[in-house]
Amino acid sequence: MSAIDELKSISTKKHVVTSIEYDCPSQEKEDEVFDTVQGILKHHLDEVAKITYDLETENKVKVEVTQNL
Repeated sequence: MSAIDELKSISTKKHVVTSIEYDCPSQEKEDEVFDTVQGILKHHLDEVAKITYDLETENKVKVEVTQNL
């Protein structure tokens, strides 16, 4: 069992936060990430406690998803 699995196995209410930083060399790539976030909100809203989309420095997009477990 991995360290993450051990932590997930504790029986109490919890949230898992996933942070992904994308290198987006073009507006099209930024749009692709944004469209994916919108799709998650449309099709998986019941799985997500919180989702953020941040334009970081030039050519970087950070998405953070908090899931209920």
